[in-house]
Amino acid sequence: MNATLTYVITTRVLTDRYTAVVRGEMPSDELPAWFAGVYRTVQDYLARTGTAAAGPPFARHTVVGDVVAVEAGFPVPHEIAGDGLVEPSTLPDGPAAVTTHWGSYDGLGRAYLACRAWLDNHGCEPAGPHWEVYYTDPFAEPDPTRWRTDVVVPYRNPARTTTHE
Repeated sequence: MNATLTYVITTRVLTDRYTAVVRGEMPSDELPAWFAGVYRTVQDYLARTGTAAAGPPFARHTVVGDVVAVEAGFPVPHEIAGDGLVEPSTLPDGPAAVTTHWGSYDGLGRAYLACRAWLDNHGCEPAGPHWEVYYTDPFAEPDPTRWRTDVVVPYRNPARTTTHE
């Protein structure tokens, strides 16, 4: 674990994207075991329906007390029908603060703190659930120092919001 890791925050204007996901709610310590099966479930659904993933796997989180509401899956090129377990969803459009975390998932909290500090310094507020994009399969790459995860935090800038009466 690199305690001196510095995060570079970039801004992106995202376009909405269709996704194929599985949803769940659980304590955060149950997430790793849940993720292990979810991505395979979504990949199997995509293979059965002849749909190619349009990007790497992701997970979008909302923390409610001690429980995490999460949806995890893959972006897809079009809306899917779903099968009761795998469901259609979307990743939203709009501005987002993005940073890359290299290392174990245990250190992702530092990436979120860096994004939050950037938002605070720029007069922005989070706008909806954040998500993580996983570029490295931990089963294929056992060295966690080589794991790449992007943290995406949608935001709005209330100072730039105007209303017309």
